[in-house]
Amino acid sequence: MTYDESQELTPPEECTWPTVPNIDKLRDTVLERSEREEEEIISYFEWQANKGREDGDLVTVRHLEMMKTEVVFGTTYSAWDVHASDGRWWVITSPTNLYSRTEFPSLDYLFSFHVGLMARVASRDARKAGTPNQDRFAAAWRRWEQAASAIDNASEAEDFQAVGMKCRECLLTFVANAPEYVDLPDNATLPKRGNFTEWAELIANWSAPGAHSKDIRAYLKQVSGSAWGLVNWLTHTSNAVTIDAELAMDATHHVLEVFSAAVVRRESERPDRCPRCSSYQLDSFYAPELESDPPYVTLCRRLRMGIWCSARRFDDPMRAHGAIIEYV
Repeated sequence: MTYDESQELTPPEECTWPTVPNIDKLRDTVLERSEREEEEIISYFEWQANKGREDGDLVTVRHLEMMKTEVVFGTTYSAWDVHASDGRWWVITSPTNLYSRTEFPSLDYLFSFHVGLMARVASRDARKAGTPNQDRFAAAWRRWEQAASAIDNASEAEDFQAVGMKCRECLLTFVANAPEYVDLPDNATLPKRGNFTEWAELIANWSAPGAHSKDIRAYLKQVSGSAWGLVNWLTHTSNAVTIDAELAMDATHHVLEVFSAAVVRRESERPDRCPRCSSYQLDSFYAPELESDPPYVTLCRRLRMGIWCSARRFDDPMRAHGAIIEYV
């Protein structure tokens, strides 16, 4: 090979430095990235950042990276560095919230702030029902929240007895409207309105029918009977303590939760699998404002879009998506 003077190295003082990478393309170079998690953070950030903005002035995410994950008391918190069209932000999960990097330059300090804030929020929300499809049995859940509020100020046995009475009323309220939606056999004898156990068994038989639901049906009957016995015992015992009232409240909450899930599953006529992607990750939401029969929207978590309404496909999928935003 002959020597060519034109191939001489550029003098050090004339080196060409690499340019700053294009921030909009940088995400494609990140290793071990989760596109699903990224899309969730992007959707959350742009939803929050664009509240009240005009269409022509929308904030968009240009780049994001997960910077840190930390487990605190069993809860996993993930911190994301978000480069948006209006600046840089932190987004931290569990539950998700966004913070300005100008106001919180230290990620470690922000972690401490976020965990403390979420702990206070969790303490406040512990006395709220906080369950999907709560509106389907709103009256019963409202009574449960009243019992939860009462226990905070309870200190004597009679106070705990009052909590038991509220839990008892909560369970009776739950079964009060059962005749409106439970299909009873023609020759069936209706139980008395105060007979919670028999009404619970009728709801269990209706909401979990067939041989394939035998174990679900048996479980519903078991937990309802046990909870009813517990709250009645608490109502009449003269030496109850705080833990007794807490157990009664938790048992009542569990009965409402599992029975609500069973009723919603039966009423919503939800398919076993998503008709678009065949995923089993389907959730049904009670949405009476849609004025459909039955009043439910089913969401595929994999597609993140409402695709069925009353077991029928939406002509406009975005109408379904808009209908479930407040429920997701």
